[in-house]
Amino acid sequence: MSDLWAAVRAGEILRGEVVIDCHTHMGPWFNFSIPKDPWAEGMITAMDTCGIQTVLCSPHVGLVTDYQWGNRIIAHIVNRYPDRFAGYCAVNPNYPVAEIEAELERYLVNGPLRGIKIHPSTHQYPADGPNYRPVWAFANEYRLPVLVHTWESAYECNPLMFVSIGKAFPHVPILLGHSGGPAKGMDQAVEAAAQWEHLYLDLTGSMLPRGMLEVLVQRVGADRVLFGTDIPFVDCRSKLGYVAFARIPDEDKRKILGLNTKRLFGL
Repeated sequence: MSDLWAAVRAGEILRGEVVIDCHTHMGPWFNFSIPKDPWAEGMITAMDTCGIQTVLCSPHVGLVTDYQWGNRIIAHIVNRYPDRFAGYCAVNPNYPVAEIEAELERYLVNGPLRGIKIHPSTHQYPADGPNYRPVWAFANEYRLPVLVHTWESAYECNPLMFVSIGKAFPHVPILLGHSGGPAKGMDQAVEAAAQWEHLYLDLTGSMLPRGMLEVLVQRVGADRVLFGTDIPFVDCRSKLGYVAFARIPDEDKRKILGLNTKRLFGL
């Protein structure tokens, strides 16, 4: 019997395991209510319910209306809770390139953040558009991970777009957020990952079909699948169970739950 399966089945907190969430947010969302406290203290309470030590976080406001405000929020939280939070620097490509580059310098070269977050859908700008090129170039120079929202066949961010982006900027680990979303999007994400070795699939989302994790591990490999929950947007507990109950070896589960993200972000 799997040790991780047994522990989670018994309702135990995964003490002694490395559990790092690569994809979280913070604060309210514009079109529905997030229950309870969506800020740092509430998130820590949720994390502690299932043994998540650290989360990589990008506040919601930075992905919609004010990316600079979002970056200020997460930089403050990382400095306040350095053992629990690591942060993404959000980018809005609709702003001047010089302003974007200054933001990246401020928070990634001279500040506490560890990666870049882009959301082509909410910012309505394609990930391969010209205003994103300086962002990809910056990430390539500093070898920074980029987490990008991806969705099935979306013109701004379908998973297959990132094959050519990845090959143009070969030192960037690209995390395909939600692994393309619906089942067809996941097929696209798997196809993309087969074509470029530095594409990673994250498990964030509420629509992962039963058995999909086993497919991802079989076709892409456990070294390129990352645990993500979308808290406080989505309850984190179900995704922990999704990994713990998967029909894969515990060695692979441990890579997915935290060891892969620890390696990529230097945590």
